[in-house]
Amino acid sequence: MVKNVEGLSVNEIDGKTVITAPRGVVYLSEFMNTLPNGILNKKETGCGATTVVLENSENVIVACPNRQLIINKVAQYPNERCPYRLLAVKQGVTVDDIETYIKECNKRQPVKIMVTYDSFPKVNTIMKQYFSDYKVVVDEYQEILDACVYRNKAIKNLLLELKGQNNVTYLSATPIPYKFKPKELEQLPEYEIEWRDAVKIMPFRIESNHPFALAANIIKAHKNGHPFELDGKEVKDYFFFVNSVTAIRQIAKAAKLSPDEVKIICGKNEINKEKLKEFSFGDATGANKTFTFCTKSAFYGVDFHSEAGLAIIVSEGYAKSSLLDVSTDIIQIAGRIRTKENPFKNLILHIYNTGVMCQNRTEFDEWFNGKLKYANTTIEAYQILPQELRCSITERIKTDEPDEFVYYNEVENQVELDDLKIAHAKYKFEAIDNIYTNGLSLREAYVRAGYNVENSKFLVQHIKNNVYYGMGDRFERYYKMYSEERKKSPISKSELAKDIEIQYDIIPMAYNLLGDEFVEKLNYNESNVRNWVHYKSPATQAALKEELKVTFKQGEQYSLKEIKYQMGLIFQKLRIGITATAKMLSDYFNVKKIKLQIENKRVDGYKVANPIFFIIGPIRRNVEFIKKAI
Repeated sequence: MVKNVEGLSVNEIDGKTVITAPRGVVYLSEFMNTLPNGILNKKETGCGATTVVLENSENVIVACPNRQLIINKVAQYPNERCPYRLLAVKQGVTVDDIETYIKECNKRQPVKIMVTYDSFPKVNTIMKQYFSDYKVVVDEYQEILDACVYRNKAIKNLLLELKGQNNVTYLSATPIPYKFKPKELEQLPEYEIEWRDAVKIMPFRIESNHPFALAANIIKAHKNGHPFELDGKEVKDYFFFVNSVTAIRQIAKAAKLSPDEVKIICGKNEINKEKLKEFSFGDATGANKTFTFCTKSAFYGVDFHSEAGLAIIVSEGYAKSSLLDVSTDIIQIAGRIRTKENPFKNLILHIYNTGVMCQNRTEFDEWFNGKLKYANTTIEAYQILPQELRCSITERIKTDEPDEFVYYNEVENQVELDDLKIAHAKYKFEAIDNIYTNGLSLREAYVRAGYNVENSKFLVQHIKNNVYYGMGDRFERYYKMYSEERKKSPISKSELAKDIEIQYDIIPMAYNLLGDEFVEKLNYNESNVRNWVHYKSPATQAALKEELKVTFKQGEQYSLKEIKYQMGLIFQKLRIGITATAKMLSDYFNVKKIKLQIENKRVDGYKVANPIFFIIGPIRRNVEFIKKAI
């Protein structure tokens, strides 16, 4: 397994075999000639773990979580270092194609097949017909937990197929925590690589109410001649990791990117094609574009090359699909840009919000117990029904939501609790929800994951200046953004406008009640805007008019000082936060300027005539909406 290399050590620590790499090495192949059977925590991405088995003399199947990883890896062979031809088993590859490849490899090279989790059983069956022993590597095996929700059958078939098979390595830089490990993996030996010269990644965390808008602003700033800059070095290529195709299109549109300016790497299916519309799919091969977007379905195992590329993770807490877990996904992203000379290679910019959809412990327990109760009820129903009627229960399971905790075990002909989904639910709550519902805990999560956060403190403001360049303060940024979206689409709101309304409810009210010119006159001061929105709302105006009619009588004369005093009392009573003036009375009554004799002094005043009944300010939407908003 390990080569006889100076400085290499192997020790048993806490039930694991810890292999400490010699100083100065970068790749596993420098001190290992194969991968150990069991679970291997390689700890670092890009250390060439799959390269070991793809370039050694073993026949091997490498099972991957997605097609993009396979495409990226197979495209690298043959090369100057290794003459082997790899076979990618993907759509359109038949049993005959696989068998033909195996026969062609005979006495020429070892068999090197890469396949998705879904197609592994088919390939494994064929390999058994030709070989008594061969290596199986389950790459990025931590995805077994995530994939169990939407690819449940494929994952169960994979684990079932591998049950009892000896020469198998489960490989990951972020292995599944012990308490969430699938039962099929519980007794496997564990190995861990310690890298003496490991460089810790420096993450910069930017919390924002609207991460997607900040991502768009970084793009717009670069296009306007202000690239992201750090320590005198400018970013030339931006790699955005966003786990939502809809969000990617939203960012690209907000940044006014044309299709030829952007590369989007995601799952190639018709749904994504429809979401992207005029934008097209890409992959990690070929020339870079300045702006690259990559979803979770694509970034595992994808290598990028750039002399000045920056990785930017965008996590939106209002959309669960876009959350990237610090302990797994972000580690996978770290170091994806392989070019050693890249000054930003060991940096991550993480723009995130805490969101409103994440559950607290009480909410999670309630949800979890409800799922468990539903699953047990389904199991009981199956057990008490006669054999000929049980198909109704199995059909029910087929139509259930993907995250239900019950499944039909076809081998045992039983309905059972799904341990994988139960473990997945618990893991995701602890790994994601606890982190993103508390911004402070995000830093702690980084520290626990081994990231260097201490050295980042003095650079945070400089980085924020890059991120927020040209946007003004936060309220001003979002107001202008919202106004621009509404003007483009006054009737049917854009997704960006809807998001801003959810996160900044005062902005649509200011837009509707005050208008752009008035908000600008208030210098986009959020406190002042809130006070004026309250003042000019229909409900406040109605109450104010009633008070004014009682206080100021038609035909009566009042000094300006008295008017201001009485108006101030009314404003205080109605909790109106702006300063009352005597002149405001003319907004509600027809008044006539007069001179009054008070204590032997002539003072200015108004004579009150009939009231004026109208609502002040430009009203752009119907009153019923405004009442709801207030």
